[in-house]
Amino acid sequence: TWKTFWRVIVPSVGTTVLTAWLFPLIFWMLRTIPLTVASGGVTEELSFDSFVGNFLTIFGLLFSILGGSSYASLYGQNEAIYYAIFAEVSEAKALVEQVAMVCQGRPINDKVLGYIERYVREDLRQLTTPPSVMLATRPRDDPLESILYLTSVGVPSSIYETVRSLRQLRGQRLGAIQRKMPPIQIAMLWVLGVCLMVASPMLILDIQGAGRSPLVRILFGFLCGSVVLTLRVINELWNPAGGAYNVDGVLRVAVRGLEEEIKQRRQGGTFSSTDLPSPPPAWRPAAEAA
Repeated sequence: TWKTFWRVIVPSVGTTVLTAWLFPLIFWMLRTIPLTVASGGVTEELSFDSFVGNFLTIFGLLFSILGGSSYASLYGQNEAIYYAIFAEVSEAKALVEQVAMVCQGRPINDKVLGYIERYVREDLRQLTTPPSVMLATRPRDDPLESILYLTSVGVPSSIYETVRSLRQLRGQRLGAIQRKMPPIQIAMLWVLGVCLMVASPMLILDIQGAGRSPLVRILFGFLCGSVVLTLRVINELWNPAGGAYNVDGVLRVAVRGLEEEIKQRRQGGTFSSTDLPSPPPAWRPAAEAA
């Protein structure tokens, strides 16, 4: 959350204050641009109001279309990542329980649980490594492959279907995390946003005191700050981890219980039904209730 605050809120507020303070200078620099031409020896002043108005309308429309589609696409991708992570963590917990039943009391129990722990630490928790690189992992470096090798004798073991399902969910997670929006689209959004900010004061160049008007300065500052805020939010969604809009915080909480369970099982802890609370009084037999 604090990373998002420093990467989204602080730049937006800073841009608002800075552009409002620098507006007189920006307005003066725009007024120094020659807007006159000589025609037949007579200097005529050109009115750019309609041209700049059309320019801002077209660029504003392009910014809205490109920014809206980018936000919707990135938000949908983040939603798909959430679903994939929840499904994979649930399947990993099922694998831990199945391994505990199949390997309980056998010498390979600790080793198999160690491979699951390695899978959670080196694979499930990874959000910054390119998914295509992770998908190209060699079989000898794959913890799930090692689990099947240890638990299978001639034929696939009883946990084969669980490992197979976990591989499919892993592929869905990697496919959801893979960046689908190229960096050039983010750059295009910044170009459109900067054009909107620079061109907006050109509509009031013919007003002499506009550069010193507090109201105009505040409105220009809010305009620039809003554009920067929109772009920073889109960029935050584009990054796979490290902010309030990303899934790394939720993933950390989701796997915490799984890692703790694996640790306790490796230490010999059990999770039997005797630890469950007693049923409600309404479910008890009549003779026991009496």
